[in-house]
Amino acid sequence: MIIGFLTIGKDSRSCILSALNGKDQSVIMPGQYLYVNVSNGWIPVELKYSDRIGRYYFSHLPELPVNGRMAMVKS
Repeated sequence: MIIGFLTIGKDSRSCILSALNGKDQSVIMPGQYLYVNVSNGWIPVELKYSDRIGRYYFSHLPELPVNGRMAMVKS
């Protein structure tokens, strides 16, 4: 399990989850499921990318910003 913060990759086609301990990283691709922290709770979401608008978003939570969001993936 990795808990950390999401950042958009330099290629703008992937997200990187950087662990809070600073040692681990995981590349999160569109279509992958993860958990995001919202109001001290973890919500399961799917990361999506829209070619039309050119940005990442969470399914069912399109207005929630992806960049800088605390997230968790389970191995």
